[in-house]
Amino acid sequence: MLKRIKNLFNRKKENEVSIDDKIDFLYDGLYNDTILIHIGDDLATLGEEFCNIIYELREEIKEECGFIIPRVHIQDNQVLQENEFRIFIRGNLAENGFLIPNKDGIRDEFYDVFKTIIYEKIGAIFTNEVAERYLDTVQRRNGWLVWNITRILSVLDIKIILSDIINNGKSINDIGYIFEKIGEQILLDGGYQDCFRKHNPHAIAKQIVKTL
Repeated sequence: MLKRIKNLFNRKKENEVSIDDKIDFLYDGLYNDTILIHIGDDLATLGEEFCNIIYELREEIKEECGFIIPRVHIQDNQVLQENEFRIFIRGNLAENGFLIPNKDGIRDEFYDVFKTIIYEKIGAIFTNEVAERYLDTVQRRNGWLVWNITRILSVLDIKIILSDIINNGKSINDIGYIFEKIGEQILLDGGYQDCFRKHNPHAIAKQIVKTL
């Protein structure tokens, strides 16, 4: 009898989660989508319309400044009021509002709001991962140029340069030309061999903007 009771106490419950697993789950919660949109119940039925607007904005912003909006995660949130929406950028609330729950209401109001947020938060949305995509694109055309630039500048530096150019109202659509200008500026600032000199990405972007 005592042995049976002991076994009952020592037996691990089938669905029990270990302390280590709980800690891992907490760390997993530190990850946030770059762009996350929460929508209330009434708006959830119009998820396809939200997706269409985001697709159109991707095309429009790409044409305007050369930036491609990264993946946008949309999820319904029952805590919100029926017509409420919230836009989060890197886990921070960027916009909170209400929409008329029909296609025209979403298109008339959400389109402009979302586009404004993208431009206002470009520095946060333009992640290192996005910068690496631009690097890969140029690498395929001019590997020597990218190799020389990345000996001097980090991915973070390149991200700052590209986002600064957009923030100054210029386009990075011709990304090959932009990287050529980055290379020229490095040469003016001390050359490719000067690996120990600190090149200021904001200053490089400022000089490039003057030529665009």
